[in-house]
Amino acid sequence: MTDFLSLDTLNFVVESRDYEFALATINHMVGGIVMAVLLLLSPFIITISLVAIAALLGNALKEDAETRHEGSSLVETNR
Repeated sequence: MTDFLSLDTLNFVVESRDYEFALATINHMVGGIVMAVLLLLSPFIITISLVAIAALLGNALKEDAETRHEGSSLVETNR
């Protein structure tokens, strides 16, 4: 009976619980850190993606306008 409740066994149980608690805390912190990084980077990611969309759309619409109004005197005044 004393072997089951020895001091070494109790220390091992306490240490293993502390280790598991530390791992659980770190696992919970990883999610929070990922969320914080995403929230901090999202304005830059959104801005860069919208700039890229605007550049592609502007280039496509400019080429479309030049082909539709080819030969018009107004095309020359826009350059």
